[in-house]
Amino acid sequence: MAHHKAFSKQRWSSAQKVELHLFATEKKRHMDISDLANQALQRYGTFINQETSDIKDDAEILEIGCGPACVSQFIPHGHKTFLDPLLDDFRRLWPGSLPKGTFITGMAEQINMPDQSYDFILCLKTISHVQNPELLLHEIERLLKPNGKLVLSANTWPVPFAQLHYFTAKIFPQWTLKDRLYCYTQRGIENSLQRHFNIEKSYVLPATHTLSLKKERLYVCTPLTNT
Repeated sequence: MAHHKAFSKQRWSSAQKVELHLFATEKKRHMDISDLANQALQRYGTFINQETSDIKDDAEILEIGCGPACVSQFIPHGHKTFLDPLLDDFRRLWPGSLPKGTFITGMAEQINMPDQSYDFILCLKTISHVQNPELLLHEIERLLKPNGKLVLSANTWPVPFAQLHYFTAKIFPQWTLKDRLYCYTQRGIENSLQRHFNIEKSYVLPATHTLSLKKERLYVCTPLTNT
């Protein structure tokens, strides 16, 4: 599949507002931030524990698109850096509730950190929401150490649905592009990852709804220099 053509920053900002509204709705329903974190831990904890079993105390860990759950807080070792464009909003919604670590409020396509800064990068269900997925993968490739590891997940859809989303988004973006800008097929996300990384393992996570068309796939990747 060809590279995704990036959407405008205006369209991305609109999608971010929709996503923030969803979190604000959770807050109004008295959803505590620990509830969100525990839900994420139940879904991803087994995989993350498995892939971080050799993490050292001095490891540098980056979570891109951490949301308010900040799943990497549950990795027992290493220093955590959490990145999300809505972090300041999360602080206002849940004051004093975010975990300890370094926080970066900003877009994932340009992270002001030196090359090869991180031993482990976590990016869960984020690539479909950024303005430019290809730049995100370039940035992860730049930031990952030669012996580092990336764990990335994405929702994938049947080919007809993804094609319908693509063409509808070009004609009626106000209907299609809400919180999710991009709609990946399995082949599409794997082709994108393989331009930058070796895919070492992949998993299909349990469906959250019985009749759902989408499948969340989780990929464990290493730098291409390891080949």
